[in-house]
Amino acid sequence: MKSTRILFITTQLPYPPKSGGTIKSWNYVQFLSQHYTLSIASLLKDDDEDHIESFQKAIHLENFESEKVQVERTPLNLLKSYFLSPCLNVLRNYSNKFKSKLIPLLEKADLVIVDHYEVFQYVPSDFTGKVIMHTHNAEFMLWQRMSELTNNPLKKLVLKVEAIRVKKYEKQLFSASDLVYSTPSDINLYRQHGFQVSKHETTYHLGNDTMLKLPNLEFQNTQKAITFIGTLSWEPNIDGICWFIENCWNSIQRKHPECTLYILGKNPDERILKSANNDSKIVFTGFVKNLDTYLQKTRVYIAPLRFGSGMKVKVLEGLYRGNPCVTTTVGAEGLELVNGENIVIADNPSTFAEGCLELLENEEKWEKFRNNIRKLAAEKYTWKALFAKMDEKLKELL
Repeated sequence: MKSTRILFITTQLPYPPKSGGTIKSWNYVQFLSQHYTLSIASLLKDDDEDHIESFQKAIHLENFESEKVQVERTPLNLLKSYFLSPCLNVLRNYSNKFKSKLIPLLEKADLVIVDHYEVFQYVPSDFTGKVIMHTHNAEFMLWQRMSELTNNPLKKLVLKVEAIRVKKYEKQLFSASDLVYSTPSDINLYRQHGFQVSKHETTYHLGNDTMLKLPNLEFQNTQKAITFIGTLSWEPNIDGICWFIENCWNSIQRKHPECTLYILGKNPDERILKSANNDSKIVFTGFVKNLDTYLQKTRVYIAPLRFGSGMKVKVLEGLYRGNPCVTTTVGAEGLELVNGENIVIADNPSTFAEGCLELLENEEKWEKFRNNIRKLAAEKYTWKALFAKMDEKLKELL
């Protein structure tokens, strides 16, 4: 169906694929470019401009448009959003210049795929083609869970109100879409909170499944090392790793003072650095091009997430490589994982730390987890099978 023209609108350049969202978007647009006539319109954040040239060389597109938009999350912008936008993040992703650039692309498109809810605002109400909403999270739930975790009354109120606004907006854009892709756990959340989900179809957020081809890790070849991977400016990651350092790390260190905590990701938020408090056993690696250099020496892989929604790519990366993992109920969301069989799921500091200690020490359990998670990942969570299924639904729609 190469003659079918698809316009993919996204909030940030999906290249290089270095976070959960960009990994999914990059793999998906690669697939689409091989089967359809694809154009991409992307807002640019952070250092995205530096990667435009290499991005365009790595993929075949009919058209590419972009615009730099960097609006901070501030009290003033929140106030503006009450008058100008459905919610804060829609305001933060608006550009009149970008909107103008999309007009000729929309006129030619047979189908628009909206990647992230913040850019649905660029699809005009009189667009005559089909519209697919590709979600990355149940966004309202992210705000709601943040509100539940804070003890500050004013902050709790602001976050709760924003959760309500985002929920209302998500309902509107789902109604305006012809098809909605969401993870199974997010579809359940939407259903439980009064959304109409008849247009929803299942997708997943996967990771680098080529790691399944790598040989098994061996317990004796790893270090007494715990690894966390993530975008260190993303609020759920900031909260999660700070929670781990402040509530779990000391008890692990008391028993294994030689243990190292590797935190992989660039530009860590100040709150993470403050929690680490110059601990010589907490190593900030910066951006790591080849994750396997650290995964090979990792004995315990952690995802201590307390809010967020959808499948967590950081958890899947550990599954692919066979790194036994300790996570939370939120971190395991959307994955067919069984506590004690292929992962440790713990929501309070003492059981989370105990799970890390057991995997640091217990070779038999470590090997059981390694084997079980790689088998599960190979059977359930590969890009090839996912995109074949998604493409069936897209063709039905067209």
